Amino acid sequence: KLFENEESKLLLSAMNIISGKYNASKLRYGKIAICTDSDSDGYHIGLLIMAALRYLAPKFLDEGRLCWLRSPLYIVKNGKNESYYFTDEEMDAVRPTIKGEIQRNKGLGSLSPSQARESMFNEKNQRIDVLIPDEDSIFLLEELMGESVEPRRDFIFSNVDFSEIRE
Repeated sequence: KLFENEESKLLLSAMNIISGKYNASKLRYGKIAICTDSDSDGYHIGLLIMAALRYLAPKFLDEGRLCWLRSPLYIVKNGKNESYYFTDEEMDAVRPTIKGEIQRNKGLGSLSPSQARESMFNEKNQRIDVLIPDEDSIFLLEELMGESVEPRRDFIFSNVDFSEIRE
């Protein structure tokens, strides 16, 4: 099904990757970045992309070519100046000292074109993380995103506190 998925085909084609015949010297781009909403749904989409690439072109991930381009969760407007905060923890650390209007972004669609350009594509504000897999993370990715349901179920019931409701 993954090979029939239109998005997977487009991604591989754009990168010039032929599944099963990976050749780093033929890549169109040295790295690619995942950019999704900064919420649990966005992280899940990123995980699905990561899992698909792990299956279709594992060496691509092993070579450190996959990145995560963060979108700001908060924008503080003070006159014409804007400051960008990418996590709740960053925002909580500066909240007592903030002067200006706080914009909580629900997703990428909350950003104006100029905010997206400034916060994600201007190097002085950009947060981009290279995703370098280690053995434990690859094992977990393959276990949780694999065909077998049992590892997912066991992980959820061992790691989720169902008495708390959170995003």
